[in-house]
Amino acid sequence: MTTHRKNSVILSSPEKSITNSGIRPVTFLSTPQSPSHERTISTLNNAIQIITVSSSAVSLPVVKGVLASVAGILNIIKTTIANKDDFQELVEQCQMIGLVVWRATSATPQHQLDGRIHRALTNLTSSVDGILKAVKAKTEKNVVSKAFHATIDQNTINKWKNELIRFLTLFNTEVNISTNLKVDELLSMDVTEEPDILPTRPRVFVGRSDLVQSATHALLKFHHVALIGPGGIGKSSIARAVLNDEAIVSKFQAKRYFVRFDDMDVTQVNLKTFLDHIMRALDFATPVNAYNVITKTLSTSETLLVLDNAETFLDATIDSGRIADAIDGFGAQSIGAILLTTRTTVLPPNMKWVRLQVPALEESAACEAFHAYYPSIETSILIKLLSAVDFHPLSINLLAQAAVQNEWSPQDLITAWDHQRATLLEAGDGKSQSLAVTIETSLNSPSFLKLGN
Repeated sequence: MTTHRKNSVILSSPEKSITNSGIRPVTFLSTPQSPSHERTISTLNNAIQIITVSSSAVSLPVVKGVLASVAGILNIIKTTIANKDDFQELVEQCQMIGLVVWRATSATPQHQLDGRIHRALTNLTSSVDGILKAVKAKTEKNVVSKAFHATIDQNTINKWKNELIRFLTLFNTEVNISTNLKVDELLSMDVTEEPDILPTRPRVFVGRSDLVQSATHALLKFHHVALIGPGGIGKSSIARAVLNDEAIVSKFQAKRYFVRFDDMDVTQVNLKTFLDHIMRALDFATPVNAYNVITKTLSTSETLLVLDNAETFLDATIDSGRIADAIDGFGAQSIGAILLTTRTTVLPPNMKWVRLQVPALEESAACEAFHAYYPSIETSILIKLLSAVDFHPLSINLLAQAAVQNEWSPQDLITAWDHQRATLLEAGDGKSQSLAVTIETSLNSPSFLKLGN
């Protein structure tokens, strides 16, 4: 007998049930399967079969290892995951791994395996092993038995999928092979939305068009650019404007990365933390062989890498030489461009840099920036006030915000300036100085987002 319940049925004999001694059988509710779910199951079964056949056709331990990990991922999805349909694209990536790895290695004896292929396999294995470990951790935490299936959120799935796509692209580059659908074509078809990690162009941005134009012109030719100037002068704002310039967006598209180094000081940076920061910006779930991954990312497609607050790692007390060498390696890629913002003039030595000194604002631009927040002050009075701070962009920001937040009249502002000059404008090279702290605090508050830094 079948009892209907809102999109579910109680299965008639033979039921799916668990029987314990002295306990009545537990009957499960089964939801009718959609065509898309059936396609997912079919793809999953095909992928498992391809991995099984590929593994039996190769003899190399390193290849069997990566295929075993892929099989582990697929079997967990099949037996334990509730939201299997969300894994459709990741399953397709696993299937692609089986095809690509088999074609690259099936006819190659262990002792004849090319060093480049071996390195590519090692990187791919590390990525797959990391995902397998993460999948196991997610499911083991939630699953008590096969009767209780785990659900993994879409963002996590997308992150794993995108990591596999990237490593497959790097692998394809190393061994110069293709399948019926080339991996680089698959990558170009990937339109899954990723977290928006790019900063936007400052909403109020004045007096910097020449610098933006110069930086953009150089980067479009894959020349490396350094924006150099003291703290609070507006280097990061210029970098944000360049990053969102129409020509830059058209050229580099999704391969634009902005890496901030303002969350640490020179004593906390070493080569690993430097590379880890970049890896996170590239949205890699597991930072394995970070230098190689970053280098390959810069070499496989036209890429713009912005390193903000570069003095943090250029002046690092540990590994500064190794970090400079790493940047030299990144810069050697012919279709990758690097943009630095930095207070220091000492740059990695083995690269040709277009050095752009960032000066204070011109008088008219400084007044325009101030008026964007606080319009009710005469220009003649404002010029005198802003000249006292040398038209320094962040100092202008602080004064304007203080006037708005405290509802000061122009005279109140001038009086407050006379009494609080040291507090408002205590500038220094160290990040512990109050102005530097105010810069970071203000830039992350809603009231300062219009002007940036």
